[in-house]
Amino acid sequence: MNSAVFDLIKKGTSASAVAHHDNKRKKSVISYFTTQGESTIPELSQFLSISIPKTSTLITDLLCAGLVIDTGRKSVGTGRKAKIYSLNPCSCYFLGVEIRKYKINIGLLDFNGGVVESELNIPFRFANSEESFNAIIKEIQQFLGKISISKDKIVAIGLSLAGRINVKTGEILSIYHFGNAPVKAKLEESLGVPVFLDNDSRTISYGEYHFGAEGLPYTEKNVCIVNLDYGIAMSAFCNGVPIYGASGYAGEIGHIPLFNNEIICYCGKKGCFETEASGFALIEYLMTKMKNGSASRLQKTVTDKGFLELEDIIEAVRYGDNLALEGVAEIGNKIGKGLAVLINLYNPELIVLGGMLSAIGRPLLLEVKSSVIKYTLSIVNEDTKIISSDIGQKAGLLGCCLLTRDKVCGLI
Repeated sequence: MNSAVFDLIKKGTSASAVAHHDNKRKKSVISYFTTQGESTIPELSQFLSISIPKTSTLITDLLCAGLVIDTGRKSVGTGRKAKIYSLNPCSCYFLGVEIRKYKINIGLLDFNGGVVESELNIPFRFANSEESFNAIIKEIQQFLGKISISKDKIVAIGLSLAGRINVKTGEILSIYHFGNAPVKAKLEESLGVPVFLDNDSRTISYGEYHFGAEGLPYTEKNVCIVNLDYGIAMSAFCNGVPIYGASGYAGEIGHIPLFNNEIICYCGKKGCFETEASGFALIEYLMTKMKNGSASRLQKTVTDKGFLELEDIIEAVRYGDNLALEGVAEIGNKIGKGLAVLINLYNPELIVLGGMLSAIGRPLLLEVKSSVIKYTLSIVNEDTKIISSDIGQKAGLLGCCLLTRDKVCGLI
C-alpha cells in the first residue's frame, strides 16, 4: 500500500515543530492541486506565502513520495518557461461504497479525483441483519477481485449509509450491532484496508457541493444541501467546510419536532419533520389515497410488485399522474416549512435539494419555494437561492469517494 498519504497526517505529530509545519504545507499543496488542477512553483510559493526555494523543497518531497508529477512547462509567456506540477492520479486510489435501500454503488477514485472504475445498482436489501452486513463485504470483495487496479494501491475504503454514525469511533448507533467490535473494525478485519464511515446525507452533500456546479464546486461558501430521500437530512457548509458537530451528528433536520401528530418516527419520537415530509411520508400518502379509491397509474405498480419505490413515483409525476402530483404538492409544502427553519437559523446563500426526490424537479421545487416564502422572514429568504440538484443520484458515490480521499489526506 502507498503509505505516503497517511504520512501526511501522521508525520509531524510527534516530530519537530519544523517537520510538523512542513507537513501542513504539503497538505496545503495537495489541497491547492485538488481545486486548481495544476500549478507552478512560483504560483504555489505565492499561495503558501513562503520562498520559492522552500516551495521547491516541498515539491521535491512530494515528487519523491510519488504523489505529485511534473507535467511539462508553461506554453505561454517570455523567458524560461516554468515547470508545471499536478497530483499523480495513479499514485493511490480510494474506494467508495454507497449503501442504498435497495442497491449498492461502488466506485474507485484516483488521487486526482477521477472515478476510474465503478459498478452501479447492485441489487441489495438494506436490513439490520448479519446477512445484510455480510452481503456488503461480499460485494466489496467481488468488486476488488474484478478491477484492474492492484489492491495494494487502494489506500482506504469509504462506506456511506443511512443511520446515526459516530465518525470518530466508527460505530453505527442505529444498525449492525453484532458482537463487541464497531462496524469499522469488522470491515477492516474482513477487507484488510482502512475504512471510513459516514452518513449518506453527508456523502451526498459532499458530492453535490464539489461536483454540482457543472462538475465543479459551487461558488457559494455558505450552503445547505438537503437530502430528500426516504428520510430527510441535511449537511451545512460554512466557508466551504462541512459542519460535523461534536461527534458527526450535525444535520439531523429530519428529526426536528415540526408537526403535532401521533406518527412514530423510526427514531422513536413523534412529530418529526420527516414523518410528514419525506419519501416514506409521500409513499404512505399515496398508498392511503389509493386504498380509499383515488385512481393512479401507481395502482398497477403496487399490484405487480406489492410495494412502491420513489423511482415509481418520480416516473408517475413525469407522466402527469394527478395523484402523484397531488402527493408532491402535499409534501412540497411541508418541506418548505422545514427549510424555513434552516433559512431563519443559518441564513445560507444557497440551498440545494438533493437526494432521490430532487429528480422530481420543477413540480416539487415550485411547491417548496412557495412554502418557504410563506414561512420565512422576507428580509432573510431574499438572501437564499433554492435549486434542485443537477447531478442527482451521482452525488452519493462521488461524495463518498472524494470524502474518503480528503479524510485520508487530512484536508477536512
